[in-house]
Amino acid sequence: MERQRSYNGRRNIDERPKNLSQCRLQRSSSLPPVARAPPPPPPPNQLKLAAMAIDLNVRLRSADMPLAMQERAIRRARALVDANNPGITKPTQVAMCLKKEFDALYGPAWHCIVGKSFGSFVTHSGGGFLYFSVDKLCFLLFKTEVRPLVKPPSLHRLKINNA
Repeated sequence: MERQRSYNGRRNIDERPKNLSQCRLQRSSSLPPVARAPPPPPPPNQLKLAAMAIDLNVRLRSADMPLAMQERAIRRARALVDANNPGITKPTQVAMCLKKEFDALYGPAWHCIVGKSFGSFVTHSGGGFLYFSVDKLCFLLFKTEVRPLVKPPSLHRLKINNA
């Protein structure tokens, strides 16, 4: 029996098999059913953070940061967004406040980006990355490594031999 082809070479819709059970794979009865263990419950600190995020209407998107630092960042961001302070109205000002607080508490080299729509590709220190959203604002908070600046040798100290 030859198949009828449409003008573009594909099978017509009405050519489906009449008995769909023929197309299904049959499971072998000799294999036992796979039993999966339930996942372990999350630690209590993670449950506390999740409950706080739900309570504050915050969506945690990605994190590589201790839970206490995450909680501080989320609470401070929520407070900055909710504040009716005339000095803090733009996302750049919110970012500056959050950055300065983290610089003061956890050392220098913190960076914060706040906005409604932005892209990023950053390198961060271990344990120093948090990406979350509050209402319609997204927050990216991360820490970079600080290296001491090494001065290049002065030209006066170099001795050049003219041979």
